[in-house]
Amino acid sequence: MGFNPVTYDEEADALYVRLLDLSAARTTPVDDLRLIDYSEDGSIVGVEFLEASAGIDLSDLPFRPRLEQLIGDSGLPFRIFA
Repeated sequence: MGFNPVTYDEEADALYVRLLDLSAARTTPVDDLRLIDYSEDGSIVGVEFLEASAGIDLSDLPFRPRLEQLIGDSGLPFRIFA
């Protein structure tokens, strides 16, 4: 991959998991703490998790296994709820 798939902004307590190396054209909230970015063609570019230090809720998200793998591989110490 030519990009860093998982980034964490400690000040904002926001974790971003990038699935594709594309620009986001629109963002759709799943709920107050989870947002999905879509490309122009409707592909899911990435998912942002707010208040990440409280845990990451992967339930009902598309690509859940891939998101869990990328977060785990990042070495960041977040609890994951699936």
